[in-house]
Amino acid sequence: YYGSGKANIGIGGDFVTSTTMSKEFAELLAEQIRDWLEQILLHYESTEKLVILEFGAGDGSLLKDIISYFLIKDKNILEQISFLVIELNLGMARKQKKKLQNFLDLGVDIKWCSLSEVEKNSVNGIVLAHELLDAFPVERIQYSEGNLFQQGVSLDSSGKKLIMRKLKLNNKLNNYLEKINNLLDVTIPPENVNEGWTTELHVDNSTWLNNVYQKLNNGILLVIDYAIEAKKYYSNERQDGTLIAYKNQKAFSNALQNPGNCDLTSHICTDILINEAQIIGYEFVGLVKQGEALLSLGLAEKLYELQLGENIDLSLALKKRESLLRLVDPLCLGDFKWFVFQRFNKNQSKIRTRAFN
Repeated sequence: YYGSGKANIGIGGDFVTSTTMSKEFAELLAEQIRDWLEQILLHYESTEKLVILEFGAGDGSLLKDIISYFLIKDKNILEQISFLVIELNLGMARKQKKKLQNFLDLGVDIKWCSLSEVEKNSVNGIVLAHELLDAFPVERIQYSEGNLFQQGVSLDSSGKKLIMRKLKLNNKLNNYLEKINNLLDVTIPPENVNEGWTTELHVDNSTWLNNVYQKLNNGILLVIDYAIEAKKYYSNERQDGTLIAYKNQKAFSNALQNPGNCDLTSHICTDILINEAQIIGYEFVGLVKQGEALLSLGLAEKLYELQLGENIDLSLALKKRESLLRLVDPLCLGDFKWFVFQRFNKNQSKIRTRAFN
């Protein structure tokens, strides 16, 4: 879906993100990024450029609006920034380069590379993972007849349709379940679980966190995603996990219904992500809901400005207001979680984060 470039993101596509909903999202996030960069510049003198590194940059909208913000608000700081994009899917990389071509023509330092090409301990700056981890592959496990099984994918008897089938748990999954139990005192499956109870395990997140940690020298890792605390994630009430497919702005639970033609997403587990990051060595700065973060960064002022505009097109103002409100609505995008982790190689107090004010 992503590798082919058929992923269609936005109001007219398969699903929306905060960046495609409103450019104000990136502008407010850029306020926080600029604040972080200024603090890093203050404490860590370096002849190298600061880095803003984005993993899985979608269609390029987030970087486009962040760079636009800097061009208007603080053009000089762009001379001290190198933008890196790590995109595994060639189809999406083509879309990103097309969207960012004007900035490349202006001489803005934007490069595409693999994580292996980034030198160890070379990143001084900000690493962005916006709606990235929810798209990582997950393991699905299911409770059946008193035992847990791994869900595998197979062809039906006709050879034309994908179906789920039960597999015996391997050592990797058994060890991961034991780790969760020890770290969080969470029982999987929960007590008195119903037949067919199913959930997801994010077994690869720790590897990704460690790979990023090895590249960071002094800086911030910001993860923005749908996330649920462990007690609710692995509960009796959540019978079928969080795996959902999106196509044409509609969500459906059968991930195999239209393989290769829809977005697949699964919520991450708040407690597991934080614990795994801390075990690796990150310092956990904090966690905040997106709605609260954006309000702290000035979203309320932007809403107020809509009421004061002269000669404003009312229909456009109402449309913009609706987009801004959806960014903070807990039933829409406002329930996203912002995780902030940091790694600094010198003794210093925590970097101040305005989004937590």
